[in-house]
Amino acid sequence: MTSIAIFFVQALLVVSLPYAVWRYSGIRRMIPLVVVQILVGILVGPSVLGEVTPEVWSLLFTDKTLVVLKGLSWLAVVLFAFLTGLHLKPSEMNGMGKTFGVVSLSSLIFPFLLGGCVGFWVAYAYPASLGPKANAGQFAIGFGLCTSVTALPVLGAILRETGLLQHRIGNLSLGIAAVSDAALWFFLGILLLNISNPPEGTTLILWMPVLACIYFGLILLIRKPLSRQFQNSGMLNEQDLVLVCTLIFGSAVIAESIGLHATLGGFLVGVILPRHATRNIIAILEPVTVVVLLPFFFTLTGMHTHFETGQSDWVVITLVAILISVVGKVAATALPARILGESWLDSFSLGLLLQTKGMMEVVVLTILLEVGILSFMAFSSLLAMAIITTALTTPLLHLPGGLLSHRR
Repeated sequence: MTSIAIFFVQALLVVSLPYAVWRYSGIRRMIPLVVVQILVGILVGPSVLGEVTPEVWSLLFTDKTLVVLKGLSWLAVVLFAFLTGLHLKPSEMNGMGKTFGVVSLSSLIFPFLLGGCVGFWVAYAYPASLGPKANAGQFAIGFGLCTSVTALPVLGAILRETGLLQHRIGNLSLGIAAVSDAALWFFLGILLLNISNPPEGTTLILWMPVLACIYFGLILLIRKPLSRQFQNSGMLNEQDLVLVCTLIFGSAVIAESIGLHATLGGFLVGVILPRHATRNIIAILEPVTVVVLLPFFFTLTGMHTHFETGQSDWVVITLVAILISVVGKVAATALPARILGESWLDSFSLGLLLQTKGMMEVVVLTILLEVGILSFMAFSSLLAMAIITTALTTPLLHLPGGLLSHRR
């Protein structure tokens, strides 16, 4: 097979197979498509297809072809983060400033502290979970970060699939997830500074608060010129589309370079674009991004993961991680939201949405594994936690009395 033919076989597996399984197997209403895409990626990855038929796997997924898929996957996730920002409606948060601020802090700090305490216990009860360069304190901090993650791109995908993207609670969850992601990368960078031989460039974290303020200032400065640019726009022309893409990619470069992650850069550009121009941009970019490009990211994420389930400790750590991740995030979100005036239904639903882990968790876990904070056993346990908690989000929202059943 030629390299071109191999690429299109990969595209068939990535785009068509997960959707067919999700659409025609009867699980559409209960499991998000993104979870199916990750699971299919695991099945066609080295741990399943590579073990069953190594010849086929080595033919279809060489290092050279995976580089191409990785580029497509990051293009997809940055564009999708941008589209998620377009769907965010700041005007609907008027009068919710106190709720937004308090819930943003509590939904990040309490799960982190709870996860950190449990991480200390795991470090001493299961020493094999520590990475080669971590002490118990560093492992506990890493564990706490992993249990407090909210995955912005995956949350956006779930909101879109469930029809909650236009709902007030869906809108609020996106804003809180954006704050959570920015804080996550900041604290992760501080943790990396305490590890010997950190990845190149992590010392820039010392400058991150200053660089982040400059970056956010620039984002706000271009908001008015953009509003003038699009104030008389009808259908978008080529110049407008190039301008939008330039802003997305430029913002992603800056955000990634200062340690805030490229997805946040794409998201912020979507937030600042004038609302009257969003309909045309969504009509042009969203179908191709969601249907064609985004599956490359989620499937490739699964393809690069495999599990080490042979040790009995693995089951215990996985179950504990799932419990504290779900309970900690839901409680830290729902209780403050209820105290500040939200209904129990909306408060609980907000907590369920914010416990979504997905892709962002995989990125964080990969970094912690590479720098030696996590052993592969702990990595496998927390990866299983990420997939299971993400898969639980939609079914829990469908339960009697849940937000989706209430809307029906």
